[in-house]
Amino acid sequence: MLKTHKKTLSLVVLMLCFNKAALAQQPENTLLLNTVNSQSNEQSPLIKGVTPTLVSDELLFLEGPTWSTQDNAFYFSEMNFASSQALGPDSTIYKLVLPNTLTTYLKHSGTNGLYAKSGNLYNLNHSTQSLSKINIKSKTNTVIVNKFDGLSFSSPNDMTMHKNGDIFFTDPNWQLGERTQQMSYTGVYKLSNTGTLSLIDATLEKPNGVALSPDQHTLYIGDFSNRVSKYTIDENGDISPREDFIKVTSPDGIKVDSAGNIYVSSHKKGIINIYTPEGAFIDKIELGPNVTNLAFGGKNRKTLLITTAKGLFTLDVKIAGLAN
Repeated sequence: MLKTHKKTLSLVVLMLCFNKAALAQQPENTLLLNTVNSQSNEQSPLIKGVTPTLVSDELLFLEGPTWSTQDNAFYFSEMNFASSQALGPDSTIYKLVLPNTLTTYLKHSGTNGLYAKSGNLYNLNHSTQSLSKINIKSKTNTVIVNKFDGLSFSSPNDMTMHKNGDIFFTDPNWQLGERTQQMSYTGVYKLSNTGTLSLIDATLEKPNGVALSPDQHTLYIGDFSNRVSKYTIDENGDISPREDFIKVTSPDGIKVDSAGNIYVSSHKKGIINIYTPEGAFIDKIELGPNVTNLAFGGKNRKTLLITTAKGLFTLDVKIAGLAN
């Protein structure tokens, strides 16, 4: 078990040994800012005067948080960029029982994004270049899909799941490591509930965070060209061409609450921006450089778990989030 701390949120982020393909997602040698949230709009889902709580600053580069209703706990990945990069960074999955009971769940997991559903941890696995799933009780990891048109994925990153069981996931090349990229693009994919794999978009530059609207008809994708795009999903599951939606500096993880508000992590700026379903900015959470991702969980899904390059935080909010 890791010892947790609540102390001043001014932390020196250690320089790591960089892998060239993952350079843009490495911690910077920059101080972590004091955590604050602004109250710029009455529509804000943030609670006035409530600031993020530091759970731990003793971990490395954190990513891919998810809430498991099976055991009422968060899970998230830690990536060690000082490890061998042959198959991307070595990863460990941790488990957090609120408020601050933190334990190691699975070492050498090879994981980035996680998604808990029906007793499984679906995971985007850069080690095996796959979308896989881990049985939470047995810890057995099973590859679901690792190729498209006979070519290996680069380093699957993040996913969301439609209520009908369709999975949408992104495949940038951040954690490609020392391997050669087989595809000429970095793509967004849909794995249907019948097992059919299809390419949604091959035009995005390192697609990253992915989320669905509450009505399941809008898909949001962030990519390295500083934008969040949206796609319309019709009643038959067909997906419309990409539409520009929001401009965000280095968007990373994306989550949506039950009111349709969209939380977008700005990795480089260290801010989580919050937008209305129409794309209007309403508030922000400021944390410091290298904010990576977030997930709703806890009682009534009103607690955010926020991952960064050096710190793990929780924050209570007014509006419940959607599942993962």
